[in-house]
Amino acid sequence: MTMGYDVSLEDLRSLLRAYVDDLSVIKAEDVSPHLPEGRRPEDLMPGVRSVIVHLTALKHTIGRYRPGGWWNNRYPHVRAVNEVIGGFLRSMGFEAVCPSPQGHDRRTLMPKLQFKPIALRAGLGWRGKNNLLIHPEFGPRVVLGVVLTDAAVEEAGRPILEDGCGECDLCLHVCPIGALRPDGSFDRFRCYRRNKWLKRPCGFPCMRVCPVGMDYDC
Repeated sequence: MTMGYDVSLEDLRSLLRAYVDDLSVIKAEDVSPHLPEGRRPEDLMPGVRSVIVHLTALKHTIGRYRPGGWWNNRYPHVRAVNEVIGGFLRSMGFEAVCPSPQGHDRRTLMPKLQFKPIALRAGLGWRGKNNLLIHPEFGPRVVLGVVLTDAAVEEAGRPILEDGCGECDLCLHVCPIGALRPDGSFDRFRCYRRNKWLKRPCGFPCMRVCPVGMDYDC
């Protein structure tokens, strides 16, 4: 145990080494000001102190839980990792809340807790022009999970990454409905309506075309 902390970062990394490709920890108080009111860590868990963010390359989730590709396996993987973290923390006498990676408010299309802004503040990547988190090694082909706890977990202390997209704008040209705009805005309602009409995801061309982490295409 690291001095001043209930859980060390190294213990957490050792616990998750076989499950995730990257992880970070940030104080709840350092991320809350950057999230909308009513959708902050303390709104889901009063007394929260630490926010654990884990990341797995989509390619590494394939076939672990269900037949099929990453689309079928990404959420079962997140839930499985959350159970490992939650069980570890509870065994030490702490509380853990694992927000679901699925579901959103039908009116705003916003989840109870946004994982991407937390991952950005925790230094796991930058916000791409495709509105996705871009991890420097795996690109946008990742799935995120978040665990809230009242334990004082050692922070990773990773800096917020600068934009790594540069002049690249491939993703802006492949969106079939123009939901991605040059000014960096994203029309989530247009994206949602198309997927609902198709009754399936669009295929994520904005993710597949990104050259960052292309070796990890899913």
